[in-house]
Formats: sequence, structure tokens, C-alpha cells
Amino acid sequence: MHDVSAASPRLYATIAAVLFAVSACTDQRTLLAPESVGGRLAVVQGPAVASAAAPSPAQRNYEIKFMQDMIDHHMMAIMISELCLKKAVHEELRALCADIIAAQRAEIEQMQTWLQTWYGIAYQPTIKPADERMMERMAMLSPAEFEVEYMEMMIRHHRRAVKEGKHCLDKAYHAELKALCEDIIETQMAEIEIMQGWLCVWYGICR
Repeated sequence: MHDVSAASPRLYATIAAVLFAVSACTDQRTLLAPESVGGRLAVVQGPAVASAAAPSPAQRNYEIKFMQDMIDHHMMAIMISELCLKKAVHEELRALCADIIAAQRAEIEQMQTWLQTWYGIAYQPTIKPADERMMERMAMLSPAEFEVEYMEMMIRHHRRAVKEGKHCLDKAYHAELKALCEDIIETQMAEIEIMQGWLCVWYGICR
């Protein structure tokens, strides 16, 4: 199991200022306090306890498919966030992108370990050609255009992960995997709120 470090302290320092500005920008949004993302990298503490596959075929099939799909989903977020480090102009956004990279790399490694330990599957992430084309298009955007596109895309991306994480809580067998899904839900919902706030404050896109 990988011990994942806490999120970047400089990000927390900027979030409070963003939230204050958003409260002046719109009274229709309730954003999370800075400490809400404090647990974003506390994925699953300690080594995986179980070493056996789920007992039922349905649970086994679900866990395998969920982890493989989420590994691919995370890898896409990592690749776009690496582009963010090069193109984003706001330091706060670059810090969030760095945190997403670190957290999701650790979660990929954890799920790969579980796939191998529980199911004897050595899985490597795959990227669809359509996603590669999207990244090529995003690389051609101006910095401001990129920031808007990145945050709007990542909000949608996170929402899909949250939805799948909620299904995981109902369908997965292993407690360790359920704990990871709970962390994905909490972390990515907090990041959605942060990016919505930045879109509103920086670009007047308030939803």
C-alpha cells in the first residue's frame, strides 16, 4: 500500500481567498471550506487486509471491471493535468493539477495491486484515441482558454468518477475498495466545488 502525502499547503492558502471572492460574486453557491479537501490524499491507510477474491461471480466481475475502468479514467485525468502544469496561468490551478496527479497515480497503483493480489490480473491503463485527440486539441488553446476548458472538462470527469464511486459502495465486496471509493467521492466532490468557484471568480462562469 502506498502512503500518499497530504495535498499541497499552498493550495489551501489560496482556497480561502477564492471562497471569499466567490461569496461576493454570487450568493447562490455554497463552497466547501478549505479544510474540506484536507483529506484528499488519505486514500486507504495501511496495507490491504484481504488477499482473496470476492466470493460471488457478480462481485468478482464488478470489482475487476470497476478497477480497470477507474484506472483508465484516472490515467486520463493525470495526462490532462500534466498538460495543465505547462499551460495554466493561475498558480492555484497548477497546484490543484499537481495534487490530482499525485493522488490519482497513487490510486492507480493501489488498484493495480488489488487486481494482482485478488484476481491475478496485471493491468496497465489504456487511453482511447478520442481522448488523445482531445488532449492534442487542448494543447493548442491559449492559456486562458485552456484553463476554462480544463476545469469544465475535469468537473465532468470528476462527476463521472463520483457516480461510479457511489455504485462501488453498493456493489463492491472488499472493504478496502469501498474505502477507496468513499475517498474518491469526497475528494472529487470537493475539487468540483473549488473549480466551480475559480470559473466564477476568474472567468465569470457561475453555475
